[in-house]
Amino acid sequence: MPVITLTGLNGCGAIEVGREVARLMEVDYVDRLVLAEAARKIGTSVAAVADRTERAPRVSERVASFLRTVLERSASASPGGDPYFGGIDALLVRDFRDMQDTGTPPDTIKDQQLLAVTSSVIRELAASGRVVFVGRGSHIILKEWPDTLHVRLSASTERRIRRVMERERLDRQEAKRCIAESDKGRLFYYQRFFKVNPQDSQQYHVTLNMDWLSDAKAAVIVTSAYQTVVKP
Repeated sequence: MPVITLTGLNGCGAIEVGREVARLMEVDYVDRLVLAEAARKIGTSVAAVADRTERAPRVSERVASFLRTVLERSASASPGGDPYFGGIDALLVRDFRDMQDTGTPPDTIKDQQLLAVTSSVIRELAASGRVVFVGRGSHIILKEWPDTLHVRLSASTERRIRRVMERERLDRQEAKRCIAESDKGRLFYYQRFFKVNPQDSQQYHVTLNMDWLSDAKAAVIVTSAYQTVVKP
């Protein structure tokens, strides 16, 4: 039951490679946008998902169900019976560009609650098997998870700029600013919530230099690496 995590700086291709890996391996794909859709489904949409239907639930619906389960557990365990949900997108959904150190002291209690929800959702999805995660600290949350491959993508600044320009339809200056803000926010995210440097290669089984690879070739390598490293 393959579980793969991919991470990399903005513009390295983790999103594109992750989707292609999921397609090749016929597994679910989970990234920030899937989590965002899942968060929006908390409420009446989740009730609809709970109905018995002939179709298999989409991955975003399963994530939403996991979110609801985690929040319900939190409610039953907390003295007030009211789980923290306000601002959950700060950890699950927000772009790294929005996560920068503003000098404001962190709210330790909210950080712990948000991290607990994120970790629970990712672990429950991993337990269901057959999933590719992109970012959100999944490689750290699933560090000891069995049958899991952790992949880091790297690329030159120029390659990253070109990809962001194309993907987000930005001019060169805007793309450079986007990358700089994202890099700063990403480092802050990992240091604040996980106390690690995400660029540390020791956290990964494999690192791929995307300057030398197309997205399609990288996806084939990741798929092969899972078979040889995790399932020899």
